[in-house]
Amino acid sequence: MAELIEVPLGIDDFDVVRSELAGDVLEVHVQSTFPLACWHCGSTAVRGHGWCQRRIRDLAVGRTTVLVWRQRRLRCEDCGRTSRERHLEVPERRRVTRRFQRHLFERARKQPFAEVAAHEHVSHWRVVDAFDIHSTEAPGPGTPRVLAMDESSFQKRFNFYTALFAPEQRRILDAVHGRSKASAEALLWRLPADVRAGVETVVIDCYWPFRKAIEAVLPHARVVADRFHVCRSVDGAAARVRMRYGRRSYWRGRDGGTSRQHNPRNDPEVTKLRWVFAGRRHHLDDDQLAQLGQVFARFPEIGVAWWMKEAFSAIYEAGTRAEGQRRLEVWEANLEAANLEELTNAWRNLSSWREEILAYFIDRQTNAFAEGTTNKIKVMKRRAYGFRNHDRYRRKIIHC
Repeated sequence: MAELIEVPLGIDDFDVVRSELAGDVLEVHVQSTFPLACWHCGSTAVRGHGWCQRRIRDLAVGRTTVLVWRQRRLRCEDCGRTSRERHLEVPERRRVTRRFQRHLFERARKQPFAEVAAHEHVSHWRVVDAFDIHSTEAPGPGTPRVLAMDESSFQKRFNFYTALFAPEQRRILDAVHGRSKASAEALLWRLPADVRAGVETVVIDCYWPFRKAIEAVLPHARVVADRFHVCRSVDGAAARVRMRYGRRSYWRGRDGGTSRQHNPRNDPEVTKLRWVFAGRRHHLDDDQLAQLGQVFARFPEIGVAWWMKEAFSAIYEAGTRAEGQRRLEVWEANLEAANLEELTNAWRNLSSWREEILAYFIDRQTNAFAEGTTNKIKVMKRRAYGFRNHDRYRRKIIHC
């Protein structure tokens, strides 16, 4: 048996006739007080021509709420055509209110569509429809002074998306399918002309197509190579030196045969030091420094590699561009004296980014915000178990 209750609806031009609880659903019977008029010609000379009952899903009031609207049919005395009365809060050919659509969109921005549908007790299509309707209202790009560019994987087999960020405004501007020079150019050309003219700095990792696209579209902008990616290249080269000198060959004998347990491929003292070796000097305590000293005494080349990576990191502590350039020149001279193949090859690849590395001292910008947001994009994609629609994935990135 239904239970009658009172519910404040909060929708203009809708009067609540009665409310009743039918199982787990709250049914609110309403009638429209909006002035009657012909939908075709706008004439108010209309008369009743029957009615139909519509069930419209609305925002939950403690439980699933459905509006039961007795919608009148009208016949116009001027044009002779029939129509149904309309209400601004109820979209035509929809079984949900506009405010419930907006509620679904706000949840779908940060949650998977299937999860929203299950929680709100609606179909998956209903959530996708609400997202498609409201996601076209993308915010404007504003006037960012600094841009950042990074890519993330859309699907396997080298299927990527490139995203454009405004780090100082803490927001994402746009995204495009692909990570080629043409894709990056298309992404930058989408910005309005006045926005492109106001960009001073663009931060990227050491990816050549992005750099070429920026030079073509924003020739006046300063390109800064991301500090983390540059230091990671040098740190990785130093780690390869450690692994090369810490590796040893198998041998047979009375010490236990050739099993890994008794004859590890790498020197145990060098292997267990890998995390200490990767740490910065100011993060290490006396015991860790003593462990490094013992290994450096056995393998001086590992000590040279560690000193070179620490010296390269110290370049970024310079206060001015001139001081940073001087430290880099000293490091290059020491690199030739060190004569370590791994570090030499790493700098051979980075030397073409010399001006972009030194540009950091003019405008100290990094790709940290872009990298963090890219990680959130990956989490969003995995929670949704992937996407197939490229346009919907792009809008999900922008609004999420």
